[in-house]
Amino acid sequence: MSQVPHSPPPPPPGAPGRTRSRRGLLVAWAAALVLALAAGGVAIWQVSERIYTPGHTAQEYWDSITRGSGSEALGFFDPAALDAAEGAPIDSLLLDGDALARSAAGIENTRFEEDPGQQGRAMMQFDIEGESFETQLPMESQQNTLAFFPDWELTAASMSQLQIDVPGAAAGGIAQITVNGEPVNLENDSATLRTYVPAVVEIAVDSEWLVGASRYVVVQDAGKGDDDGQSHQITLELQASEAAQDLLQEEVEAYLDGCADQQVLMPAGCPMGINTPNQVVTESISWRMPEPEGLTLDFAEEGWETPGADMSATVTFDSRHFHDGASLEESHQVDFALSIEVGASGEELIVAVSGSD
Repeated sequence: MSQVPHSPPPPPPGAPGRTRSRRGLLVAWAAALVLALAAGGVAIWQVSERIYTPGHTAQEYWDSITRGSGSEALGFFDPAALDAAEGAPIDSLLLDGDALARSAAGIENTRFEEDPGQQGRAMMQFDIEGESFETQLPMESQQNTLAFFPDWELTAASMSQLQIDVPGAAAGGIAQITVNGEPVNLENDSATLRTYVPAVVEIAVDSEWLVGASRYVVVQDAGKGDDDGQSHQITLELQASEAAQDLLQEEVEAYLDGCADQQVLMPAGCPMGINTPNQVVTESISWRMPEPEGLTLDFAEEGWETPGADMSATVTFDSRHFHDGASLEESHQVDFALSIEVGASGEELIVAVSGSD
């Protein structure tokens, strides 16, 4: 009886199929991982390029300003910049509330973009009443969010200092101005305020006797340094109000009327007068004084000024010729000058008129 040679047992059914399936899963998983990483890289790049950028940060910063939310706007600044700002004795009126909202109210058609020549700086373009402006907004990134996205923060250069000078304010009795509708006290005829960039700043004085108004657009020039906020200086010129001009003319007219009421050729206390060799009929003397509308009241750093006080009057009268007794009707033009002094006494404006020497 012959023996059948021993042969190894056949492989379990289905084993080669499971191996091929497992390898396919590994390949698919690896491919999915590669695709996920690639997609993740694209997503990170897109988020970084669209959201975590100086331009996007600048737009969010500006949105907070248009809402008048100063505390929210301050959150976009580097804390070190804020610490430096807090150490200076400067009025912060324009950094919050209604004054802040008014500083942005006239700014239209805003556009934001990256500065191609300077990393970490956004450029903001905008219009005010049809005129175009541009400002830079310097930023820095000290840390990242989720290790990928840079956190951009505005530097101190995006907050400016505004010095407002009002020459002669103290001499004119002006101790306060309004900035974007809010009162600001003057010290040594000036005030210093801190403001965001950009800003529209409207300055005004509207007292009974003196007025003045100015509008200034605060921008950061691209050609200037980025380390510190630029200082802007405004000079607000004061001028006499309409009420002050009216008071001047009323006082001069009253003075001249007092001179004209005297039926003499040389009125007492007045700068006009003539002599004649003829016998004058006193009751016929009549003075015609000039109108004071041509006089103007000006204001400068030294105080009130009244240029153009040279005037001319006309006197007419009847007389008899000194030699032959003939009746005459005389008319003479008399030039004279007034001395006008103007000063404040409390809230009153004092106008003193006299004849010039």
